[in-house]
Amino acid sequence: MSSARAWLRLARISNTPTVVSNTVAGAVLVPSAPDAVTVAQVAVAMALLYTAGMVLNDIADVEIDRRERPERPIPSGAISVGAATGVFSALVGSALTLLAALDLGAFLAGIGLVALIVVYDFWHKANPLSPVLMGACRAMVYVIAGLAVADALNAALWGAAAVMLVYLVGLTQVAKAEGGGVAARWPVVAVLAPAAYWAKELPDPAVALLIAAFLVWVGFALWLVLARRRIGAGVARLIAGIAVYDALVVAGAGGGAVALVVCLAAFAATIALQTKIAGT
Repeated sequence: MSSARAWLRLARISNTPTVVSNTVAGAVLVPSAPDAVTVAQVAVAMALLYTAGMVLNDIADVEIDRRERPERPIPSGAISVGAATGVFSALVGSALTLLAALDLGAFLAGIGLVALIVVYDFWHKANPLSPVLMGACRAMVYVIAGLAVADALNAALWGAAAVMLVYLVGLTQVAKAEGGGVAARWPVVAVLAPAAYWAKELPDPAVALLIAAFLVWVGFALWLVLARRRIGAGVARLIAGIAVYDALVVAGAGGGAVALVVCLAAFAATIALQTKIAGT
């Protein structure tokens, strides 16, 4: 394994575009005209924190990975624990510096996100609340983006962030759904929740189109997991679906064409990168 590829695998780089789309959606939701430079700065900070979280995850799991996944970058020897720890610290420091330069509220929320990342990474094994912690990390991206571009957060942002949390909880649990059809498979219901939530904006044609696209994509991912038992492939596609949800958020919130294109481009980039670097 080349050093560069090892670092890309450690960072789960293929999923990073979905953090950019999260940022764009969060900025669009608040009642303020988001400045493109500010949104870009937040997106970079969120990408850095996402990468930091992925690095810390492998640091925290190194002993388990040595037994169960020795091919991972750290247990294989491609990357040392010391180097990974140094990169984690540099990524967090850089991200918080970017947020501090923008807004105090966004900076404090960024510290909160770092705390959630640390708690999740060191307490996700055998923790029944770990899916909620993961979902909360994604929801916090919306919160930080909103605080960076507006003085206060509104109900629209909190609602969309809550639906994102529900989707992430379902995503992490959908492979474990058992018996009784869709009604008994609450994780399946959870990943379909965004379509139900944004149906309130119908009959807007853009919303209708994106709800349909979201349902088709999530349906395909669920088919891979539940019918074909291709769990890794299905979960990777559900992760890519985060960007489709963000595009739906932008359309539902009346965001501009540029924001919508960025979210859809993030989806396409995630799919393309997942063919090169595993997203799970």
